[in-house]
Amino acid sequence: MKKSDLGDVFSLQREFEFYLQGLTDKPRKTSIAEQERRFFKDGFGKNPAFRGIVARDRGKLLGYLCYHFGYDPDEMKGRVVYVIDLFVTNEARARGVGTLLMGSVARLCSSVGGIAVYVCVWKKNKKAIRFYKSIGAEWVTDVPLMAWESSKWKSAL
Repeated sequence: MKKSDLGDVFSLQREFEFYLQGLTDKPRKTSIAEQERRFFKDGFGKNPAFRGIVARDRGKLLGYLCYHFGYDPDEMKGRVVYVIDLFVTNEARARGVGTLLMGSVARLCSSVGGIAVYVCVWKKNKKAIRFYKSIGAEWVTDVPLMAWESSKWKSAL
């Protein structure tokens, strides 16, 4: 993904947000403008937090995938790639675009000595769950995901 792709990617991200909003009755916490500002800063600033891949056909953006590298010293014993966002336009679905994007990131993972690709998927997003299962992904059930806001850190010291 290059800076020149961002206008098209932002358009697809708005489509993705609309789709996700349709799966819940809770309002989104962050405005689209704020998401785009952070995406630009965090993906193309001094210290990029993620990278991206796009799929185009005759110049038209069909989908994008964002990822970052990580490390798992325990179960996976090495480098991993985390897919943080995957979206394919409605008209491009069922044409292999998502599979192509995931295959690209799997090959990238292997090329740097990685051994696994992780993806988090919202449990209400049944279409995404079916897709990931169709390409061989399995649920990780023995590692619960926990989070806290770093600004609320309370040190025991």
